[in-house]
Amino acid sequence: MTTHLLAIDVGTLSARAGLFDAAGALLATAAAPITLMRPAEHHATYRMDEIWAAVSQAATACLGKAPQARASVAAIAFDATSSLYLQAEGEPPLDGGGDVIAWMDHRGEAEAAEIDATAHHFLRHVGGAVSPEMNLPKLLWLKRHRPSAFARLTGARDLCDELARRATGIDRHSVCGLACKWPYLPNAAEPWCEDLLGTLGLEGLTALGRLRERPGRVGEVHGPVSEAGATALGVPAGIPVAIGLIDAEAGALGVLGRNFQAEMNQRLPMIGGTSTCYMPFASDERHIPGIWGPFKDAVFAGYWMHEAGQSVSGAALDAVLAHHPASPGPPSAERHAETATAILAILDQEGPAFGARRHVVPDWLGNRAPLGDGRVRALLTGIGEETSRRSFLEAYYAAARALALQTRHIIEHFNGHGFAIDRLALAGGHLHNPLLRRLYRDASGVALVVSDAPEPVLRGTAMVAAVAAGLEPDLFAALAAMAPDERVEHADPAWAQAHDDAYQIYRKLFAIRNEIEAMRIARLEEVGAN
Repeated sequence: MTTHLLAIDVGTLSARAGLFDAAGALLATAAAPITLMRPAEHHATYRMDEIWAAVSQAATACLGKAPQARASVAAIAFDATSSLYLQAEGEPPLDGGGDVIAWMDHRGEAEAAEIDATAHHFLRHVGGAVSPEMNLPKLLWLKRHRPSAFARLTGARDLCDELARRATGIDRHSVCGLACKWPYLPNAAEPWCEDLLGTLGLEGLTALGRLRERPGRVGEVHGPVSEAGATALGVPAGIPVAIGLIDAEAGALGVLGRNFQAEMNQRLPMIGGTSTCYMPFASDERHIPGIWGPFKDAVFAGYWMHEAGQSVSGAALDAVLAHHPASPGPPSAERHAETATAILAILDQEGPAFGARRHVVPDWLGNRAPLGDGRVRALLTGIGEETSRRSFLEAYYAAARALALQTRHIIEHFNGHGFAIDRLALAGGHLHNPLLRRLYRDASGVALVVSDAPEPVLRGTAMVAAVAAGLEPDLFAALAAMAPDERVEHADPAWAQAHDDAYQIYRKLFAIRNEIEAMRIARLEEVGAN
């Protein structure tokens, strides 16, 4: 009987399920929406019960498309955004009935700055500065601003761990989430930075649930599917659920390729969606300013991972569609495709003259890399009073080009600290936007690696399930067995000078914006001191 694997991904706005065979072929998919709540400025939350209902809907619908495969599902694995589930006694602990703080929530910007001021050695593993998107500033904010809610907490888990708990009834943590989003250093004799927690008034945090227990490595068995989990997901009870991982890490697995160990220092996996993550790996420990990591064992046992990113990328293009007066309508996959196609036609006709006055530093929600400052914001130039369709297309193009130019900046930053990246392996929604795809090929400064295999995030999660099922001994073997065929696309030399010029402008604007922001912060500190 053919063996199958069920991969479940919880993204920013939906839950998706994919059914794969042991060779990595995708047989069926289904999705269900989830509601992202915005109860206050800089706040973004979910309701966990709604997320679980969406997971159930997606999983059962996916298996319903291949009912003969239900009995042969050998394992399940979950990935999810790096959102934080808060289990509490009584009512939900967050405004609006929420109990999950979304990855993009920036309520803890002031708390992140306070953590940075401790100069704790943990900061060396997050590029020198904590992001407000990590769990520690969010929890510190909750204790400061909602102390009664914080006092009722009985558990705090990364979303992928909570999904596995609901499927199995077993409370365990993945080292992926702990290493990447908590003050937890897997390489240390005492991994938890208890002294930092004490300095911040968060002593006792690790007593919540099972945070103190040794976490599982990605691909290990979290536990068997419970009867309740089997009913919710439509799978046989008792099959293994894998220790899961963050969605970006799953996407990285989906594009690393069969020969990854040999290419590790040259290949940069990039997962472009609502946000963008860049995730190189190394066999040695490297500390890079402005870059999250190095995280030991975050995906591959014994290897170190870094994570750079753009907190808003696909969402920035959504904003152009949502807010420009000449937009054809609200954001949708169809409107993005239509807009990208229209811009490409103009570029083929007019060349670099199109939109040449407009330039963007694309930090709409802070800069994850290479600056590592969640407080900064975007800078736009060349904006006039025009409200025509052409001005809309120029605005969209400028935002898209800025994402590619900042990608080049991030690659150069990595290469200045031990990497030799010469190829960019693209996954996620950006792969399906023809304008972004051409810009990453032509403006990133490296070759672009793509495959036509659908759903790389789900494929990476299926690899994790294959290890838990015992089909593959480890994740490197799963890559060799399940990675898709791929091809390399090289830059169009006709655009080299134009993109070089645009990149130099971007770097000048980036430096000026940072100087202005430093002046602003210094002035605020001066006023506060007085």
